[in-house]
Amino acid sequence: HESASRQPPWLGPNLHPPLQRSEFQNTMAATIASSSFVGARVVSRPKVAARSTRAALTVRAAKIEESALMGKYPDGGPVFAVSVDCHMGTNSTGLVMKEGDEGRPVVTMVRPGGTAKNKVKVGDVCLATSFTELVADPNNTSLKWGTPTTGWFDTEGESYAACICAMETNSTSLDMIMFRPE
Repeated sequence: HESASRQPPWLGPNLHPPLQRSEFQNTMAATIASSSFVGARVVSRPKVAARSTRAALTVRAAKIEESALMGKYPDGGPVFAVSVDCHMGTNSTGLVMKEGDEGRPVVTMVRPGGTAKNKVKVGDVCLATSFTELVADPNNTSLKWGTPTTGWFDTEGESYAACICAMETNSTSLDMIMFRPE
């Protein structure tokens, strides 16, 4: 019991002082602690913050005129238009999406309390979505960041991230043109 007598009194007789951890173990512990979602990929090298400008993070929506969009995706059959209330934010829609085969957003779940319930179904593919953009307007004296204007974003050939970004800009209603596979 000689080793127990050399321990600090706050450790008690059955507790041991913390072990020295290697740099690898510290990196792993920090990486695991920083993983913010289930299924996060854990890597053994330290994360380095990327230096980028705000402009590099900006996604500009490829605006398409409504008439051209309606000509490309005529309403009827498996193609339909839907408007979902998102006054409480886009999370209130209850839509959960994933990247589909062509990169387009595909509905994977509609949460029971969401405003999209009974409007879209699992498997529906988003062909186009509305977006809101703040545009500089010299006549606008009350809004500092610009005048909100809405437009349509065609998801064809766009990245999944850009499509989701466009959806998340909506503040009152999320309008989408959807395709329902049979």
